[in-house]
Amino acid sequence: MPQSLLAHGQRQRSAADDLTQRLMRIIGLAAAVGSAYFLAARLSLGLLTQPDGVAVFWPAAGVASGVLIALGRGARLPVAAGTMAATITANLLGDRNLWGSAAFALCNAGEALITAGLIERYFGSTFNLDRLRQVLGLLLAAVVGTAVSGIGGAAAYRLFHSPTTPILTTWHHWFASDAFGIVTVAPLVIGLASALRDPPPRSEVIEGTAALVALAAMTGIIISLPLETWETVLPIAWLFPMLLWLAARCRPVFAAAGAFLVSITVVSTTVFGIGHFGHVELPTDERILQAQAAILVVSLCAFVLAALFAERRESEVRLALSNMILERERDNKLMNAQALTASIAHEVRQPLAAIVAGGSAALRFLEKAPPDHDEARALLKRIIREGHRTGEVFDSIRTLFRKIDQGRQPIDVNEIINGVLQSLRGELKDHGVAVRAELTELPLIDGHRNQLQQVIFNLVHNALEAMDTATDRSRVLRVRTELRGRDAIAVAVEDSGPGIDPKRLESIFSAFITTKSHGMGLGLAICRMIIEHHGGQLTAASDGKNGALFQFVLPVESTDEATARLP
Repeated sequence: MPQSLLAHGQRQRSAADDLTQRLMRIIGLAAAVGSAYFLAARLSLGLLTQPDGVAVFWPAAGVASGVLIALGRGARLPVAAGTMAATITANLLGDRNLWGSAAFALCNAGEALITAGLIERYFGSTFNLDRLRQVLGLLLAAVVGTAVSGIGGAAAYRLFHSPTTPILTTWHHWFASDAFGIVTVAPLVIGLASALRDPPPRSEVIEGTAALVALAAMTGIIISLPLETWETVLPIAWLFPMLLWLAARCRPVFAAAGAFLVSITVVSTTVFGIGHFGHVELPTDERILQAQAAILVVSLCAFVLAALFAERRESEVRLALSNMILERERDNKLMNAQALTASIAHEVRQPLAAIVAGGSAALRFLEKAPPDHDEARALLKRIIREGHRTGEVFDSIRTLFRKIDQGRQPIDVNEIINGVLQSLRGELKDHGVAVRAELTELPLIDGHRNQLQQVIFNLVHNALEAMDTATDRSRVLRVRTELRGRDAIAVAVEDSGPGIDPKRLESIFSAFITTKSHGMGLGLAICRMIIEHHGGQLTAASDGKNGALFQFVLPVESTDEATARLP
């Protein structure tokens, strides 16, 4: 009982710690969003349109929307709380009353929620500005979100401040200021979040930073140009080469940073009366219209160019990947063709060698005086059997690579083993190998006769070749069969040769791996493939000194089930 109480207490403390950490993260994010929103709002409140009293620039809207789009729906509560707190504080420090400030706070928080909600609904939770479609989607979401929040903001201003300007004008200024704020700031926040998840290479960071410095210098020069220059040319167009540099060479986050840099410079100089956009000789409405036009042109050009170049870079990556996959497939097909050719040559070489040897021996018996017709006849029969076996090898390999069950039938494995030993009787005798066959009565299994015959033949022939190098011991080949429970049989082929290095046992079944001084190393690979296609397993064991044991286990299938599978 005390242990259970202790475990229960630990779980409660762990749950309390998790809750505390979660609350701290929420509070920390709300504080960070609120601080950034407040600073941006104070900058914007420095330039209010009169008599409607609405800020003509509101980059704070981009802070809330950008953070919410980048972090997803899990950040709704802290972003909304930080936005509302910052809005109320910034407005109370101005000339707004508490009720009006609270209403504006609800509108600003709702604006971010609507914009981010539309993005998540139509583009998913992982949003980035590397597609033209996503750039246009952000613009449309910003239009919808600010249009809706503008209705509430205009109504609240009419209700709590009683302005003399028409409500439609108030809505228009709210809509324009917040939309420009989202378009200029939100892409930077989204891009920074993406860069934190997947940092760009150091070379790209250095080049992008250099381009941003050049863009800042060019922006300062352009803004400080005299009024006469703006009347004859459009200096803002001089920024396009820098924006093109950022878009073509760097990720979209650098283009977003460039657009934000230009936009915040234009806004700041307009608010504080610096340079062309703050020129006192220009009417306020004209200064604001010029600034908004410059921000809109620079931002749209930067984002569209960045998206187009990002799509092109991704297309190049996909094309390179496709070419690499095609080359790999081509190489694999060539290797498969080589492996198939080598496997056919490997399997056919043995019966052909037996045919050649038998033909040569038959000629010698016929050339005797008198000819030994009985021995020649026996050799010719053996040649005929080897010729049939050669045809079976082709059929077996063709069926194997087609990976179908044609030719499956009830098979007596003991019968196949006896047939293989009979066909190799001459070779076994010539090499001085004694055969010990210990065959237990087995049930029929469902399989491909020729393929299993090839497996047994390869294992026996490999054992025969392995014992050729053994001169200090007797050469004994043991072939055993046994039942493994009610649902499997086992076949073991054991030789008395020098054995196989235990470190190489796992690799001898791989293609083109061989322990012989000749051969392609395909026999055992094909044997394992055949056994696995029959639902079994082929293994090898050796101590590296006293011969090797190859064993395969096959599942048993009843005669009725096997017969039902026959074509």
